[in-house]
Amino acid sequence: MFGFKNQASTSNPSLAALGIAERSAEKSYASLIATGWTEIGFGYHGTVHAHLDHPNVVVRFARKADGFGDYAALLRKGFAGSDGPHAPRVHDLYVSPCGALMTVGSRLTTPTRDVWWLAYAHAVIADHPGFEMDEGVRDRFKAQWPAHEPFVDHASFDGIREDFRAAWPDYEAYVATLRVVSPRGLDPNVGNVLVGRDGSPVVNDPLCDDGFGLWRSPLSRLLARCLDALRRTVGEALGRTPVAA
Repeated sequence: MFGFKNQASTSNPSLAALGIAERSAEKSYASLIATGWTEIGFGYHGTVHAHLDHPNVVVRFARKADGFGDYAALLRKGFAGSDGPHAPRVHDLYVSPCGALMTVGSRLTTPTRDVWWLAYAHAVIADHPGFEMDEGVRDRFKAQWPAHEPFVDHASFDGIREDFRAAWPDYEAYVATLRVVSPRGLDPNVGNVLVGRDGSPVVNDPLCDDGFGLWRSPLSRLLARCLDALRRTVGEALGRTPVAA
């Protein structure tokens, strides 16, 4: 389903097939804009781009490899539901030597605010025993859906819950499995659920912003952890420990 190597296929387009050669953190954004890849969305680390000549795909660019890279790696490895309608399709992924992340994925759409199931779809991602939602996320949730508390079992979801489960019975199972296989908790931020071509909810970017490195090999991750530990040890030996505020 994924291609970490170039794939020159119209049904599974790669960065190379789309003519995207510049992939560095410093120059990729300007190169995408200059070659007609208009910015249609943005997040903490990255931007999403669309092209009139390629209406069915988007290119996502992040100046640092983030949680979306982890999500892509998990999907590539495969787990229950990862090939279903609630997982995004990522056709190609590239991480530059300096850590910039570029992906090619099928184009999804942003649901309208008044879609009846949207609040519940986000609440499924947010709900977890012992989980405390960040106040900023909670405020954005309430601003979007003032009638619904961001917890799945709240009485305000009566009716919506049952209709949602009847329409998409595998959605909650997909989120539950994703929660188990992800290295950290899921990100319930508003905007992480989009709509697929068939109208179903797609969990688009559910992991935390700081990448865990799942796109790397196990050996590469081990070496990175060892280097980080070595840097900390050397810093402490040189008296460069953090000063308490």
